Amino acid sequence: MSEKSVLVSKENSICNITLNRPEVLNAYNGAIGTGLMNALSDVAGDRKVRVVVIQGAGGHFSSGADMHLLNERAAPEVRLQMMKGLSRLIIAMKELPQPIICKVEGVAYGVGANVALAGDFTVAAHDARICEVFIHIGVIMDGGGHYFLPRLVGMAKAKELAMLGGEISGREAEAMGLVYRSVPALELDAEVDRLIEALLQKSPDALALIKEGLEGSLNMSLRDVMEWEASHQSIMLQTREHKKAVQAFLKLRGKA
Repeated sequence: MSEKSVLVSKENSICNITLNRPEVLNAYNGAIGTGLMNALSDVAGDRKVRVVVIQGAGGHFSSGADMHLLNERAAPEVRLQMMKGLSRLIIAMKELPQPIICKVEGVAYGVGANVALAGDFTVAAHDARICEVFIHIGVIMDGGGHYFLPRLVGMAKAKELAMLGGEISGREAEAMGLVYRSVPALELDAEVDRLIEALLQKSPDALALIKEGLEGSLNMSLRDVMEWEASHQSIMLQTREHKKAVQAFLKLRGKA
């Protein structure tokens, strides 16, 4: 087995988090869940980190839940704790101030697929294989699948993916709006690097609030959203970064 189930490295404002159980295609277990939670908890309070990238070791994102945890010998309390931990993880990903890029190659099955979809930007190789495999083993989706799918692709397509459990490629996932982008496998690293560079050019405070606002809007009325925007925008309009941007724009126009 891998020495560490989750590897974390920080460099140049980027935190790379790698699921590191390549011998089982990074199957999700308690160690991976705990490792991810610990990494996100650390990143959340680190102002030096501007972008988070989650990926899998060995050419695969994740094959889903470790079947050893699902066999009939596994204690019910172990399964329940894993489910509670998974819920905390998905919420932590959505509430993290920094944008999360999930880099998907190889398989992203079951909970592995839904962890990938919990990222703010999911970039997949054309030949990645994504599948809500749960129906094939007689269970329901977890990892937020029931929440993400209808919001990303609509109810009809969500039912197809969840109730028929067909495998789709990264290319197909982009075409239906399930992921942000799909590229040839050999271009995956370069595409993620381009996205990182674009995000690093943006205001971290604005990115964090935009992420909060978009996520929160799914459970808010239009009136609530408008009030949230007004209260938070009044703060952002006073920031030094905004004022510098306005002055730069006016100076540029003055030269035109």
